[in-house]
Amino acid sequence: MEPTLTKRIAQVREQLSAGGLRVVDFFAAHPAEASVFSAQEIARRAEVSDATVIRTVKQLGFGGLGELRRAAAAMLNPVRDPEQTLAEHLTRSDDSGRLLAKISLDAVELVRALPQSVPAETFEAAVGILAAASNTLVVGYGSALPVAESLSLGLRRISRTASATGLTGYNFADELSQLKPTSALVLVAPLRHVREHDVAISEALRIGCPIVLITEVLASHFADRVETVLVTPSTEKLLPSNLIAHLLLVDALLLAVSALAPERALDGWKTTNRLRTELVEGSLDVPLTPSIAAKFPLPGSASGTPPVG
Repeated sequence: MEPTLTKRIAQVREQLSAGGLRVVDFFAAHPAEASVFSAQEIARRAEVSDATVIRTVKQLGFGGLGELRRAAAAMLNPVRDPEQTLAEHLTRSDDSGRLLAKISLDAVELVRALPQSVPAETFEAAVGILAAASNTLVVGYGSALPVAESLSLGLRRISRTASATGLTGYNFADELSQLKPTSALVLVAPLRHVREHDVAISEALRIGCPIVLITEVLASHFADRVETVLVTPSTEKLLPSNLIAHLLLVDALLLAVSALAPERALDGWKTTNRLRTELVEGSLDVPLTPSIAAKFPLPGSASGTPPVG
């Protein structure tokens, strides 16, 4: 049996330089990122040279970065039991009065880790794929479907053609049939790898359609078959769900795509607002009456009257 990455690190640790130690510490602490990052990105994160990364990989006994990535992927446990996750969360949630504070602090930690988890060049590659696509199909199952729908809706609102689906089985074939070489396929797959993912990837590869994967732990499952992998931070030890990081990532992608063609994006919103006004024949919002305002004063307002402006 091949020694694990952890065992290899322990065996050679005393022989490594200071730079090599920073590299193996990164491997040990971030196996998901190590399973997909380039030597350049690992070097940047570990604050060493590219050559130090390659030398350290060799010292660990690997033939190349590809072997290291597979060993890092083997450290991951992609299938998480929801019942067990809830049980673990409940052990941290015994004080209901502090629960909101705990989950908020965990959410802050998750948000701070997101920019480190998604390298700038990887993010820019995903933006380029979405911006160049004639149409985008976003696939998500279970709790990932709202993320897929959010990305699809956001793209349509900035004048891009997009759709989202959570269909499975042979019904999924109708969704895949819309893909063309000029399309983009986005898979939102945080934790679960299902057959539909493999079929979608195979079809996209067959026709030459670029693929973007958004995931937390499945990077090693798909990295060699997709153009771009956006890995969000681990939520295994945190109370919030992975939806927070994924929705933040979607917002960033939409803003970046909009920035590439701002007039097109603004025209899309102008059209949406014009149609909304025509549909409701006036303002979309129900006016706030003085009686309601008195019952629900806005924060910072001394009286029930909403502040001007």
